[in-house]
Amino acid sequence: MHIHICTVSDQILPNLIPALMDRPDQVVLLASERMREQAHHLRRVLKDYHIDAEIEDGAPDSGLEGIYEFALQLREKVQARHPGASITVNTTGGTKLMSLGLVEFFRGIAQRMIYTDTAHRVIESLPGSGGAPAAVQLMEDVLDVKQYLKAQQFQPTRIRSDQAQWQANVNTRKSMCKKLGARAAEIDHFIGILNKAAAQAMDDRGENLVQPEQTLPMVPHGEWEELLIEMDTRDLLAWKRGTKSVTFKDVENTRFLSGGWLEEYVWHILKDNGVFDVRLGVEGNWLRGKGSKNEFDVLATKTNRLLYVECKTLTHREEADSVLGYKVDSLGQDLRGLFGVTWLVTARTPTPNLLDRARQSRFEVIGPQELPTLKERVLAWIGG
Repeated sequence: MHIHICTVSDQILPNLIPALMDRPDQVVLLASERMREQAHHLRRVLKDYHIDAEIEDGAPDSGLEGIYEFALQLREKVQARHPGASITVNTTGGTKLMSLGLVEFFRGIAQRMIYTDTAHRVIESLPGSGGAPAAVQLMEDVLDVKQYLKAQQFQPTRIRSDQAQWQANVNTRKSMCKKLGARAAEIDHFIGILNKAAAQAMDDRGENLVQPEQTLPMVPHGEWEELLIEMDTRDLLAWKRGTKSVTFKDVENTRFLSGGWLEEYVWHILKDNGVFDVRLGVEGNWLRGKGSKNEFDVLATKTNRLLYVECKTLTHREEADSVLGYKVDSLGQDLRGLFGVTWLVTARTPTPNLLDRARQSRFEVIGPQELPTLKERVLAWIGG
């Protein structure tokens, strides 16, 4: 019998990750009055992994005497219920006093006492009855995107990159989206015109073609002409050389040309460079008190950290930048946890207003000049 004992706090990942790595037979969740609902959520998440969890209510938030009494009673209860069990005490959650109480009363009987150092992606072992700390344990990848979201109380209902049609076609567009990403700074104006035309070809929800034939403001020449010829060759659209008229052929490729190419560019860069999991077009609902439905452009996990990438290709308006900045910052805070990261990737040059908002908040803006070197940014995040 192997038991994990942990104190529930606002962040559940430091308790969840070691449990998923060790796969104990049972997890004992110590919950204060304030953390009762969070404890029930963590129990539900553990149940999804077929790990039994038991909640011990009444854990004190303060007062060393009360904490010592609680820890002593817990030790006696665990020993009576599971004599001879192998015990791991996770000291990460709760107050420092609670951690001190657990260490004091379980030092002689726990096989391991651990601390989840999420920032450095390791599990530290505190000195046990033998007196010497065990070797540091590197954190394993145990959370894919959907599992991470569920832990953060967000339930995905639809993921575009999981759909068979999208998976069948994404690699046929790869060279084009890589080309657009690499040249985004030089063809900024062309991207804006093409995105606008593609958006106007669809209904407001982007689900149907309503005006597939669109007229460009000028006859394309030079690099614009080369790109349209290639798009026509690849059946992304139809264009007759020397004319202003373009015809969009189907919804999926029109979405791609209206800005979806940037999401796919980010998805390919992440996929090709060793992240544990990456998903595109994630829709879903918050499980508790955070409002209704939300959609996330690109999400990736690596060593149980989340990267949330919002992608924008349309021209930024100063009055809309504050709204965009608030949205990106707010959703990122709700979703990513303490050690997740939020990026706003834009194919159009960001305005000073948007950059100011990013500096005031916890997200980074990656503009068109940085798109060709996005791989280096991804590798730095993976290694950081």
